[in-house]
Amino acid sequence: MKKFFTIGLLLLVLIGCQTKTASDTELNIGVSFYPMKDILELVESDLNEAGYTLNIHEFSDYQTPNNLLKDNELDANMIQHQYFLQAFNKANDADLEVIMPIYHATYALYAKDITDLNDVPDGATITLADDATNLSRALYLLDQAGLIEVDKTNTTSLTLEDVISNPKNLVLTDQVPLTSLSQRYVETGMSVMYPTYARNLELVGDEQRLYTEITDAVTEGYAISLVSRPDLKDADKIQKLMEVLNSDKVRDFLIENYDWASKPAF
Repeated sequence: MKKFFTIGLLLLVLIGCQTKTASDTELNIGVSFYPMKDILELVESDLNEAGYTLNIHEFSDYQTPNNLLKDNELDANMIQHQYFLQAFNKANDADLEVIMPIYHATYALYAKDITDLNDVPDGATITLADDATNLSRALYLLDQAGLIEVDKTNTTSLTLEDVISNPKNLVLTDQVPLTSLSQRYVETGMSVMYPTYARNLELVGDEQRLYTEITDAVTEGYAISLVSRPDLKDADKIQKLMEVLNSDKVRDFLIENYDWASKPAF
């Protein structure tokens, strides 16, 4: 009798090991801005059909969803690009990884009264974002446009000190938070910003975009991406999430609903 009981117990243990737990079938994903929540809602039924429950967690900042992912309270997030993630990892002794790029946010030099780069006047003020990441990206864009030249030793952490040539003596010290760029742009007439922040100007299409960032080896890393932990990146649920995100359904959604501010990265 004892022998049969032991065998039965062993079978229950083996069966239990083959049964997925709640943590295996639940996907807890952090988002912070449009259109990531909409994209997840778009693919939720696909995840449900595959046996996964999607829990979307919204945040008003970018630090919290990274901390929660690091502390195993989220399975992934969709809030950032590679360079922001690298800075977080370095500052927080973390090892989060980009699992899949989703889209490239449009970044452009806007000008109210100029339609040709050659007509940018000497001494013109170009308003830039005041945070380190977007300031660096803006300086790189102005270098791409041929308005300035920067030292490309550290292309993702550029500062004004890295400007080695400024033939038009452009004023680049007018720096404000991202959310204030469009308001300041009304006064200065030139600014480097995202269409998302220029939206309140009620521009149509690429109206007033004097120059748009070109995708190259550096700017490729600015793709807003799916991020997870090394211990989860090969898990079935993350692989399934990647599969449904990397679909025509999501690509078409981005093209139809967000082409004014981005382009798909897959």
